[in-house]
Formats: sequence, structure tokens, C-alpha cells
Amino acid sequence: MLVLIGLWCALLAAPARAQSGALSNLLRQVPNKAESRSIIWFSALSALERALGIQVDSREALDRLPLAQRATYLSEIGRLVYFSDYSGLARAPEWLATFGINSFAISQELVVGQAPNQVAILEGNFDVGAINNALQNLGYQVQQIDSTPILALGNDNSAPAGIVGSLAADKLNRIALSADRILAAASTASLAASLAPTPHLADDPIYAALASSLEERGALICAVLFDGAFAARELVGTTPSAPNGLPAYQAGAIGYYRSGNVRALTFVLIYADPNTAAQAGNILVERLSGYISPEQPERPLFSDWRFAAEIAQKGGVTVLKVSAEMPEDSDVAWVNLVQERDLGFLRPQ
Repeated sequence: MLVLIGLWCALLAAPARAQSGALSNLLRQVPNKAESRSIIWFSALSALERALGIQVDSREALDRLPLAQRATYLSEIGRLVYFSDYSGLARAPEWLATFGINSFAISQELVVGQAPNQVAILEGNFDVGAINNALQNLGYQVQQIDSTPILALGNDNSAPAGIVGSLAADKLNRIALSADRILAAASTASLAASLAPTPHLADDPIYAALASSLEERGALICAVLFDGAFAARELVGTTPSAPNGLPAYQAGAIGYYRSGNVRALTFVLIYADPNTAAQAGNILVERLSGYISPEQPERPLFSDWRFAAEIAQKGGVTVLKVSAEMPEDSDVAWVNLVQERDLGFLRPQ
């Protein structure tokens, strides 16, 4: 197994510079509260398309791609690049016919928190007239949250009857619509919180540090951010902690990148001080190098990956980053690892 382990400290006295990446910008639309901080998914299909040198703005455009490009694109979706039930990508033709929403027009999305308080922010280029007409034909009613018009159907946190509930459950009960953004939630209260996100999560030093740490590596295609206590409770499985366990962290994130055929992940953990972060860096690289998934026990999951750890100070926050370069033949589906709670290598002591 080829493992390159490097650990160095870059402790910067100056605050982190403002970031203009898509993730950082989207966090400005997220209220800074416990429900939001638990888990956040970010995905940018537009960034994936740029990495692959393709443009997919419709199902027909996908079908017209050369076979190899189409296969690569489809192999990334769901395994390495997250998409949500709000986007309708898994049922794009029905989504377009029913809601007027072209799933392939979504350039990036952010899904914040868990049900029943979950909210989705979809950004792209939307046909507002077609969506308005489709939704009102389905029975959606125009309502107001403060001075903002929204479209609403059914009761809070309850799947409407008929095709809307069949396709989307309660995900699209409440919608705020513009030409470049769709906000969707299951309840009026959840949508209202995202319409006026003050204070917002980008002002939280920990989440600002997570986002900027992910974005500084390059074009971020997909990421998940999570609170440390939530991860310990929900994401890391039940395997007992190994000796010399990973020190508990305040928050963490995983990001995915692709440039041509080169694919990579970045693992980010937030610690209270550099010494603990340095200890954690050595432990995390060792854990990743030998991690045996309960679902794939026949071999180390990250066999032949290359790892390098770095510590930095961002806005007064101590950040541990472990960069991981994937072998060309790797079949690790990191999105599935998160969704299946198969992150034992992040289990704190």
C-alpha cells in the first residue's frame, strides 16, 4: 500500500480572507442555529460538468453525450456527487412535466439540516413562468411570509395527496421562487427561517473555516459539513473506538474534487488548539490508511490512496486538513459512506 504521510503546521496570525466560493456564498443564506449546523450537503453539478468538459442542461443533452462521457457522468452522480430529493434529478422527466422544474438547470444546491426542519437552496437558471403555472395547476396557493410571496400546498410536514406527494413527499410543500433560486421546505417555519437568515452561518467562525478550507484546494464539486456532536451520534457507526482514538472535534467536513481523471477528497476537522490537531492528523491518516468498512471487509477501503495532513489557523479557528488523492481505479463511493453511516475512521475517542 502506497501511503504518503506529511504533517506540517501553517499557523497564520491574520484572520481568514473572505471567500467567494459557491459554498461560502450559500452559507450566507443559512440561519445560524443548531438545526442548520447538524449536517449540510453541498453539490455543484455545474462544477462537475466543467471538470468533465461537458454541458448537460437537459435529459436530451445527457443522452446525446458520447457513451464514455455519459458513463463517467452517471458514475459520479450519487456515489461521488450528492443530489437531493429536492432536485428531482432521479426522476428528471417527471419532475419537469409535473413541477416545471428542469433538474438539469440546477447549477448547485445546499441541503441544510434534517427533517422535519430541513431546507433546500437550489441555484440555477429557472423558468419562473412555467414553474408558477405548473405549481398553481397542482393546487399550490400564493401566500406571504412577511413581504415575500411563496407557493404553498397542504399541511406542514405532511405529504400532500396525489402526484405531488407521490413524487416529492413533503419536500416541496413550501416554495419561494425566483429566476436564479428556489427555496424549498416541508413547513412554513423552516422556509421563513431561510428567507431571513440573520445571523447567517457564514458568520460562524467554525463553519466559515470549514467552507474556506474546502474551497482553497480548487473547484469544489461536492461536500458535507457536520457538527462534531452530531457526527459522533449519527455518522460514525457503532464500532468501538480504537486505541489512541481520534480526539473529539468541534465540527468536520469532507469535500470532493475532480480535474480530468484526477479525483481527490479533503477531510477537515476543527480543533480547539494546534497540538490536539497535530495529534489528530497523525491518527486520522493512520485510520484512513487501514480502514476496513463493515460493508466491504475484504480489503482496506482506501488502499493505495495518498494522504497528507496540514494544520492552519483561520479566523482564530484551528483547522486540520487531510488531503487524499484517489487511485485511478478506486471505487470508493464516499457519498454512500456518509449516507450509510460508514465513517468509522472519524469516530472520536
